[in-house]
Amino acid sequence: MADFGPGHGRDGARSSADSQSLVSYFEILRERVWLILACTLLVLGAAVAYVELAPRQYQAQAELDVQAAASNDAVLSALPVLHQTGAPTEDVLTGASLVTTTTVAGAVASALHLKASPGALLGDISANPIGQASLDAVRATASSPLLAQRLANAFVQQTIATTTAAMHAAINSELPTLKSQILTIPLAQRYGPGSQGDQILELEQLDLQSNPTLTSAASAVLPTSPSSPKRKLTLIAGLFAGLMLGVGAAFAFHAFDPRLRREEQLREIFGLPILARIPRERLVRRSGPLLPSELDVAANEGYRTLRTMLAGRGPSSEPRVYLVTGSSPSDGKSTTAISLAAAQAQSGGTPILIEADLRRPTFASVFDLKSFPGIEQVMMGKLELVDALAPVRVGDTSIRVLAAHRWGAELADRLSPSVVRKLIDDAKALSDFVVIDSPPLNAVIDALPFAQLADEVLIVARLEHSRLNKLEELNELLSQHAAHGSGLVLVGGDRPALYYYGSGDKAPSRSRGRSARALGAAG
Repeated sequence: MADFGPGHGRDGARSSADSQSLVSYFEILRERVWLILACTLLVLGAAVAYVELAPRQYQAQAELDVQAAASNDAVLSALPVLHQTGAPTEDVLTGASLVTTTTVAGAVASALHLKASPGALLGDISANPIGQASLDAVRATASSPLLAQRLANAFVQQTIATTTAAMHAAINSELPTLKSQILTIPLAQRYGPGSQGDQILELEQLDLQSNPTLTSAASAVLPTSPSSPKRKLTLIAGLFAGLMLGVGAAFAFHAFDPRLRREEQLREIFGLPILARIPRERLVRRSGPLLPSELDVAANEGYRTLRTMLAGRGPSSEPRVYLVTGSSPSDGKSTTAISLAAAQAQSGGTPILIEADLRRPTFASVFDLKSFPGIEQVMMGKLELVDALAPVRVGDTSIRVLAAHRWGAELADRLSPSVVRKLIDDAKALSDFVVIDSPPLNAVIDALPFAQLADEVLIVARLEHSRLNKLEELNELLSQHAAHGSGLVLVGGDRPALYYYGSGDKAPSRSRGRSARALGAAG
């Protein structure tokens, strides 16, 4: 039998958490793929524009061979040429430094009849050792291939020419002295190995040639393509940078606009089952809660599913009170409360619908109630609940509604647990199915006593509208006040392909649809 030690569970949990994190990261990228594509195309477009509009630059390279004079060379050791230092790399670096001097640049400008200053020319020239060889690469950058070639070759030539001129000057300065000194030496001793005569002869020979420590190893060839901008490299860099910018923007957008994008996020926050999914509709006709007659077949079928799911969750012989809330306005809670009550009435029940949002009541306008005794009369003890209920028609059924007048915070402050308990008890005595439309509890805590005394708290959330931080606040609030949610209603999902199956209706046309955003705007 396998032995699973105490670390096994931790490793498994860590692996599962890592997998979930990777999945959530992938989902964030998938949701913002339009942003990633937009950033990629934008940066890639900028790269294309740069490649097309940037001035072309060409680069040519000539090579300078550096052979430093040996330290035991009696003739060269006294001349201004390159001398060995014992480190070949240092000798090549010294040779490179001779190329990039203002003296050489000035000589190049004169030789090529250029109007540029020596400093400007040096900005287009670089000289660097080539690997471990005794060569220096002299690179010239210019706006035309020919100019780049001429500059690279000229800098090598003028480096040799200027150092040669310095060597010749030193030789011509030293030779007269040596020639006068040799006259004082006996004729037999004037010539021979290591003699002063041999030194004079070697100097006279050097005076006829160029600097032996610097020679041209290779001339620059005419460039056939620009070195800048590099088309392929620039486009690849633009594509990569655009992708990175898009990915960063996707995560930043998610951080600053954390809206509900997937139903998995909803389950992760609340740990509750999704009892019903109300599909997305297409057209917006008006704001405010919607009646079932204004919804299409798919939405009404979703609310009938909610009714069926709730019917199997508690004792059928006892009255049940369902509070419907959300995390923010326009989540679709009021439409859900109305449609749930209507679905129960269609099944033969006699539901009661209570409006507990005393700050922003909407039932009076939705049901066209002109003069009615509101929930205020019942709460203040001026009227019994049975006398305050207003029967309204919803399609081919009727429900009883306890609506609210716009009293605002004055009456909301009177929502004490005792008042709410009496109202709920009276409602249970009159019906076995009571639906309470609550304001967002994390924004308006007035209706919290209703949530604490209700048998079920249904949380409505809308895709691409409800904010994750607000949903988390609602979950924390319910947990802290012993009013735990019992189920979720998700508004705005994809409609099933055969949602009208068995309804006797044809697939609804676009004119009958309505956007899930409208369901949210419906309260």
